[in-house]
Amino acid sequence: MDYKRFLIAIVASVLIIFGWTYLFPTKPDPQIANTAATPTPAASPAAATPQPASSPAAAATPGATPGTTPGATPAAPSDAVAHQKLNIQTPLYNVKLDNHGATATSWIINKLVGRKDEPERPIYSVAGNKNNPVALELISQEGLKLQPERLPLGLLTGDAPTDVMARDRNYAVSGVDLTGDDTTVNLAPGFGTKRVEFKLTDPATQTEIIKAITFKEGRYDVDIEVKVTRAGQPVPKVALMIGPNIGDQGVKHYSFYSVAPEGIGVIDGGVHRYLGAAINGGKEGGLLGFFQTARASGPDIQLVPGKVDWAGVGDTYFAMMAVPGQPTEGLEYRTFKYQHDANGTKEDRFLVMAYVPVPADGSKNVLYAGPKDHYRLNDASAVIAAELKRNKLDLEQAIDYGTFSTVSRPLAEPILWCIKKLSHITGSYGIAIILFTIVIYSLFFPLKWRSSRTMKRAQKYQPRMKEIQEKMKGMKQDDPRLRELQMEQFRLMKESNMLGGCLPLLIQMLFLFALYRAITISIDFRQAPFLWIPDLSAPEPYMIHIIPLLMAGSMVVLQLITPQPSADPVQRKMMAIGMPIFMLYVLWSAPSGLLLYWLVGNIVGFSQQMIINRLIKSKDDEPPTEPDKAAIKASKKKLKVSEA
Repeated sequence: MDYKRFLIAIVASVLIIFGWTYLFPTKPDPQIANTAATPTPAASPAAATPQPASSPAAAATPGATPGTTPGATPAAPSDAVAHQKLNIQTPLYNVKLDNHGATATSWIINKLVGRKDEPERPIYSVAGNKNNPVALELISQEGLKLQPERLPLGLLTGDAPTDVMARDRNYAVSGVDLTGDDTTVNLAPGFGTKRVEFKLTDPATQTEIIKAITFKEGRYDVDIEVKVTRAGQPVPKVALMIGPNIGDQGVKHYSFYSVAPEGIGVIDGGVHRYLGAAINGGKEGGLLGFFQTARASGPDIQLVPGKVDWAGVGDTYFAMMAVPGQPTEGLEYRTFKYQHDANGTKEDRFLVMAYVPVPADGSKNVLYAGPKDHYRLNDASAVIAAELKRNKLDLEQAIDYGTFSTVSRPLAEPILWCIKKLSHITGSYGIAIILFTIVIYSLFFPLKWRSSRTMKRAQKYQPRMKEIQEKMKGMKQDDPRLRELQMEQFRLMKESNMLGGCLPLLIQMLFLFALYRAITISIDFRQAPFLWIPDLSAPEPYMIHIIPLLMAGSMVVLQLITPQPSADPVQRKMMAIGMPIFMLYVLWSAPSGLLLYWLVGNIVGFSQQMIINRLIKSKDDEPPTEPDKAAIKASKKKLKVSEA
């Protein structure tokens, strides 16, 4: 009885506790709530979340100030320097620097620098249009909303007091003439280089932080020198923050054709890419999303072992990448999940931040912030490698050539070169794509001719193939007639050469994939207009997409007049209609330049096929010849005798 009363008392106590919590919820302290809403890895390097020792944020705190509780974030020291903002304006870009933390709050790209005989041209965000252009901001302003703020050029040492001081104190500014709390520095053409230095000294801990930025005329890269010393000695580790979410901030919706900002870097000679959702999920390994295991560092943190050649964050067309002066170790990527309002619809997005380890002795590092263009990245790689005395540097690896990059990259580069040359002649990338398509399909004409003949030959043997397949149904494996049927089937397949008809299609598909890569990686196609299309690198911005509809319609006509291996009219009609509808669904939001190539290719292919159908009135169109008939009759007779 006492036992039952004891159980009843426990149940009643639990019900009372839960009921009281439900009816009278405790209101959280706002300061604690704000702290909880901020991801602990980047908010507080000394947070209670355990981290591996290789992480700068998880390093020991030997320089903790007296009276600081271990594991707690110390209070920010008082400022002895006034708050200052700098606006660095150059012909290529505008940068806003804040001496509070010595970070960049804005990085706007103004122009696409010309190459050789190419003129410079202005570039804008996709958020605007021709009549209402919007500046192309690279830095996500979501980082300003977080507490503490996440902004490029921030420092992380792993020592909690030093990190708080580096983040929350005002730096003394030198190298420019300050005209108030908001100074604008116009660097007109011909300025060469301009060095701006931020310096912070803390006598109590004998800590000194110097961060110098050197801007260069006509280039997207800047020099970054970081020196962090304690008692005159460089600290063991310093990481430079890149991000969050470097790219065109005007993109309203990310898709298969518009890549969301991701972490990119070359570590131990290999390129690595880290999606925000994957870092946030805290899982790794597996195959196609299955059989994954929990990451040791946990969610929102991706530790990358190995020597860092360069690393950063970027989207489809733009990136910010830090190149350390010497190979370093300890790269980290971190994420923060937030909700984005896309036309009234909430969607989850992720801020991606890179913490790139750099030397703390004041040696030079380089920060590239600009377009992910094949030619401009190659030019920047050569110049930066020479300045840093590197044997090899390939920033062009930041471009995503896809899963089959070993095939698509060698094809995409010459395709891009050809289209650029044609655009210089015609003055239009749309006309250049049309001319390029006509040339390519003309080169493919012999293959198309051969493919058509092969398909017609396959149609001639199709009835006999179906007859053999019907006879093979239900036969046992040890039936001697099965062997004869299989040999007959093999002979017909060899004579018809069905697989040979697919070769031209496979080659054309390789060029199609390579062209897609060329269009999506080259910033020259971005915002290049043609007829009613404002941007060849993006889908049509109207409710009805005209080019995809024309492409699907032309594909139906081309399918109907092209010889098929199957002579079944019902099957041919299903393929002629079903395939274009499927492709219309897949390519509805594809780049307009890619669809223009496909549409013109269908039109050229239709003309070629009409010529082929009229000229090829050979034995491939006629019934089997007498020897063929005799062979077929002999085969049938032999089979009947075997059946008997």
